[in-house]
Amino acid sequence: MQVRTWERILAGSLALNLLLALSLAGSAWVRESRADVTASGEELSPYMATMQHLTHKLGLALQAKNAPLAGFYIEEIEETATIIQKKFPTYDKIAVGQLMNAMLVPSIGPLDKSIKASNWAISNAGYTKLIDSCNGCHAAAQHPFIKITVPTQNPFNQSFSPQ
Repeated sequence: MQVRTWERILAGSLALNLLLALSLAGSAWVRESRADVTASGEELSPYMATMQHLTHKLGLALQAKNAPLAGFYIEEIEETATIIQKKFPTYDKIAVGQLMNAMLVPSIGPLDKSIKASNWAISNAGYTKLIDSCNGCHAAAQHPFIKITVPTQNPFNQSFSPQ
């Protein structure tokens, strides 16, 4: 009688493991067959949301003429861009890495230099160029409906004024 109980437990366990393996294999197949996720299942949109968040905060720091804070955000934008280029060289059949390298990256260096010099007129022009590069990249990636704008208000519970 005890042998039959163990046989049932073993059979149930094997069936459960088989179902789990089939489920995992099926979800991996779905992930790989979708064009809008990487092989590891990551989506680009959270990284772009981070980029938009940082760009908005950079704009507010520039409006407040806060060079240390603007410098911080330009570094964060640069780091996030590097992560995106490495993780998503191609995404949904779009050469995201190449587009960012051609359109966004060239606008970062001059903006960073003008921030370090506290040259607000050039920094503001550079920020507009950065925003334009984002929108140009979205258009080139067949996503012109994603349009980034210069911030007009502060939705964050953060002061951007210099200390």
